[in-house]
Amino acid sequence: MDAEAKDSKKESCVICTEDNIDSELMFSVDKCGHRFCLNCVERNIAVNLLDGTIPNCLEHRCKSQLSIDRCGMLLTRKLSLMWRQRIKENSTPLDERIYCPDQSCSYLMSKKELGSSVDDESGLRRCFKCFRSFCLRCKVPWHSSLSCKAYKKLHPNPQDDDDEDDAKLRSLAKRKGWRQCGKCHYMVERIEGCFFMRCRCGNTFCYMCGEGSVQHNPRCRTQDPHWIARWLFRGSFVIGVVLSLLRLIL
Repeated sequence: MDAEAKDSKKESCVICTEDNIDSELMFSVDKCGHRFCLNCVERNIAVNLLDGTIPNCLEHRCKSQLSIDRCGMLLTRKLSLMWRQRIKENSTPLDERIYCPDQSCSYLMSKKELGSSVDDESGLRRCFKCFRSFCLRCKVPWHSSLSCKAYKKLHPNPQDDDDEDDAKLRSLAKRKGWRQCGKCHYMVERIEGCFFMRCRCGNTFCYMCGEGSVQHNPRCRTQDPHWIARWLFRGSFVIGVVLSLLRLIL
């Protein structure tokens, strides 16, 4: 009888297919009741937050959102801050979002929070988090000695005027293969799925070439219907070579 009671406390996770999990190591989604192992939920949270979305239930086609309070025990401090940022982003309309132009900060604010419209005389604002001054109209660090018109004439591509820290970030992005949003200049990393990305500012673009339209640069390899097949063939070839070597060794 005790053995049966002990076995009844074991559960299965449909994600990792592990079927001998203690009940206390399972997570139940509040809104729908679906249950998964803690490890799978923790990974799902991290992947979604890094992808810019609030985590949903792992069940296929279930749209129940996970609660940050319910998931607190699974979050690192960094993921917790990121989740709260995503919640704020989702509650702020796209045309109201203002991000600190300092790449090391990128704090989200709204035009309403900043006090007035972008049509005021100066455009000078200060980030609520890092306290650095910036131009609300140009979305760049404050240009005290220049009007917005003069600044844009001298700096048609603000991302080319990096300081040392920005240059290091750009170098890291190049090594990692990250893509920079052409609208807000935020660094975006593709984890998986479609190559057509949506930035936190709402801008959409191709991760391969940076163009902003689905019907974009004909030279981009995503426009070539055969490039994925060639990529898969190369991967299959490498795997085949490895398997052949293993057969020789074993």
